[in-house]
Amino acid sequence: MKAKKLISILLTIIFITSMLSGCSKTTNQPNGEASSAKKDIVKVWTFPVEKDYEQNFAKIKEDFESKNPNIEIQVEVLSWAEGVKKFDTAINAGDPPDLMFIVPSAKYVQTGLAVPIEDYIDKETLSDYYPVALEYMKVGGKLYGLPLYMKIHTIAGNKKLMEDAGIDWKKIQENGWTWDEFKELTKKGTKINAEGKQQYGFVFHGAGVDITELLNHMLMNNGLPYMVDEKGKFTYTDPKFLETLKFIRSLIDEGIMPKESNQITPQKRMELFYTEQAMIIGKAMPYYEVVIGDNNKKVQEKTAPPDQKVVDFVLLPEPHAAGQKAITPGGVDGYSMFKQKNYNGPVSQEEHLRNVGKVLVALTSGYAGISAKILLLPQVTKSGDQMWKDKYTMKPENKEEVDRLFKNVLPPVQLDPAISQKAQKLYDEIIKAEYPALLGGDITPEKMYEDVKKAAREIFGDNIY
Repeated sequence: MKAKKLISILLTIIFITSMLSGCSKTTNQPNGEASSAKKDIVKVWTFPVEKDYEQNFAKIKEDFESKNPNIEIQVEVLSWAEGVKKFDTAINAGDPPDLMFIVPSAKYVQTGLAVPIEDYIDKETLSDYYPVALEYMKVGGKLYGLPLYMKIHTIAGNKKLMEDAGIDWKKIQENGWTWDEFKELTKKGTKINAEGKQQYGFVFHGAGVDITELLNHMLMNNGLPYMVDEKGKFTYTDPKFLETLKFIRSLIDEGIMPKESNQITPQKRMELFYTEQAMIIGKAMPYYEVVIGDNNKKVQEKTAPPDQKVVDFVLLPEPHAAGQKAITPGGVDGYSMFKQKNYNGPVSQEEHLRNVGKVLVALTSGYAGISAKILLLPQVTKSGDQMWKDKYTMKPENKEEVDRLFKNVLPPVQLDPAISQKAQKLYDEIIKAEYPALLGGDITPEKMYEDVKKAAREIFGDNIY
């Protein structure tokens, strides 16, 4: 019995030893790499940022993972129409991706899941990024992400239609124009064209994504560049808010913009531009030179809809109210960093966040600057400038206008997140809700202005203009 017991013990020891030996072989690769089961997965949600972005992202991912075999990047490409909604649902459920292609905001900081990146990325690495670009990725003075490119939003015209209307577009590019000058000139482009179709002097979307962009842009160009100023005061109670509403409404009432502007999506706006039914459109970006150039090729190859025409695209400054400084709406796009309420990865959450920081840097610096180059926008890093500065291609008149427009981009105001959250609530519940009705003629500028003032007094008290 003793011999049998001894043999049984020896067999058990041999079995356990072999099991441990097998585990050791599966968790350690010959080159010291961790097995895929132990890799730290960094989830990234992004958008089709530019026409080659999926291929460019894949190259960055491949290069990063070859240098960091313990980290795996998992990417999901979202649609522009639904992506932000999906992210809002995820973060409200406590399970956002590690990196989201979105600019940080107070509402995300308030969840407690936005991550201040300076805790996980060293100062030397951050010194590669231009300070003005980093300002746009801050909330309350804290940095929650990194930019991929600087951006501008403006308007653009069809050179042929403007010249047919006798408009000196070069003079406008160089000197800008006031609201009164804008209305006078765009009326010249409002007519029944040679094909018997209605041509509008100006078309700006009022449906789809970012429906209030025209309002935001015109407020900036009427002395109200910030909804809340550096003192924390809500500014849209200023009479200039009412003036801006009246100006936009007058563009519709005088036939310069379509009566159904609250139903014009960005896609419809571009259709009107391609068919010469819109002389000037907004919003526009430098990248439209590429987009419209691609469509021109389809027209020439007869693969575009038969009523579309070749468009010679010209960037223009947005008009400003008399006596006010011309402002170019701008900022950055980039990736913000988040954590999950119930993190359960293969490494500690602190180590995971350091790994997320590494991915964040890889997706926004150096080779990643190719996206800014493709979009015809400025680089946000010194490493990106070194790699791409001599590789831009753009029509001279548009490049000169981009350089002028960027001089009029304002830095953001750094606010307490709680104040930003209050302002956003008012904006969503009153301004964004009522603006389509203003465009449709269902409420007057005066009614909307009074509603904004009433809500502002309730939310901000005396801290208003």
